[in-house]
Amino acid sequence: MSEKTAVFHRDLNAERPCIVRGRGMILEDDSGRKYLDANASAGVVGIGHGRTEIAEALAEAGDAVTFVYSGAFNHPWQEQLASALLSVAPPSMGAVYFVSGGSEANETAIKLARQYHVERGKPQKHKLIARWQSYHGVTLATLSLSGRTSWREIFTPYLTPVTHITPPYAYRCPYCAERGACSLACADELERAILLEGPETVAAFFAETIGGTTATGLTPHPDYYARVAEICARHDVLFIADEVLCGYGRTGRPFAIQHWNVEPDVITMGKAIGSGYAPLGAVVIAQKIVDAFAAGSGRFVHGFTYSGMPVACFTGLKVFEIMRRENLFERPGEAGAALMQHLRGLADRHEVIGDLRGRGLLIGVEFVADRKTRAPFPKQLGFTGRVVSGLRRRGVIVSPGVALSNFGKDGDHIQISPPFIIGAAEMGRIVEALDDTLTEAVRAA
Repeated sequence: MSEKTAVFHRDLNAERPCIVRGRGMILEDDSGRKYLDANASAGVVGIGHGRTEIAEALAEAGDAVTFVYSGAFNHPWQEQLASALLSVAPPSMGAVYFVSGGSEANETAIKLARQYHVERGKPQKHKLIARWQSYHGVTLATLSLSGRTSWREIFTPYLTPVTHITPPYAYRCPYCAERGACSLACADELERAILLEGPETVAAFFAETIGGTTATGLTPHPDYYARVAEICARHDVLFIADEVLCGYGRTGRPFAIQHWNVEPDVITMGKAIGSGYAPLGAVVIAQKIVDAFAAGSGRFVHGFTYSGMPVACFTGLKVFEIMRRENLFERPGEAGAALMQHLRGLADRHEVIGDLRGRGLLIGVEFVADRKTRAPFPKQLGFTGRVVSGLRRRGVIVSPGVALSNFGKDGDHIQISPPFIIGAAEMGRIVEALDDTLTEAVRAA
């Protein structure tokens, strides 16, 4: 271990600065060193660090925000936050189920999909379909959904069966690489999978609306989700959009799926909904699902102790108010376009940048050893690690992506996902640091 600690860290050998203060986009450690948080602390912090008005509002509320168990009681903060979320959600959505984070949200959606079909007299519908190079959480059920091979491997004996299909990965598309244009074959693969499994047995299709850290920034063709939604509806399969990372304003809309003008049956949320000020996630549920439960048993066989926790919902409501007041549901669209423009200029100077992708403030930068052939760097070179550590030495924090080519064995990329408050100065610092880091990393390679 690199330091003496009583905490069982997820990486016992990593250098881990102790952060003692955050303000805006800046984190400060106990030695006084400051870092620009260019990944919003794993894509969580939308409104920026150190918003003292949230703590002040909580203190002012005092004992009005005490804990109640949502299995037996309701409280005003839960009702108000649910109404707020529905006010910016697609119109087909009818209710919200609160949880403590993204993994819990997707776990809830799995069980919701299963019981929905049972309530409708179709208990044979239980199978799930997801995409490779995806990530839906760390619980065993959500890891089963995830197409992140490097994280699945050790736990394979415990994973439940899930059918996985090809993601909309335009840069390395196995269907369209030689066609010169998107054929939507990866969307059609969903129907093929449903037919092979038997439509009468398939409950739901899960998809990150825009790819996260496993393949950051994968942004489907403009017609992709319309095709997906049509296939799901035709075969009575729920379409579940995982927006734990890409949702809640990060792309310039309250929900990323709104860019496609498509209404899924369920949207899962996390990260920015609480902006790091409270552990909070949510499952936004279509009215048709609510109606099926109401006409059936009237009871969802599920529940976490901290579902709808008053302090978390109160905090989420304050985050929502800040987001609306400061135009932070829309601003990342403009800011992301500006940042992407800077990064494209950087790509003109660095052949090592193979692909730039994403929307709003969720940007993936993929690195290649040869831009013409798109060949990745050898795994043993650890190129992503060199880039991430080089940026940290320069005071900029980004997320390392996992291996994304050759079936998750090779390939390098980083995720740039800053808080929604980013300005021109911070963009310039990110690009300058990445410029210097890539020059250094390529020389070392």
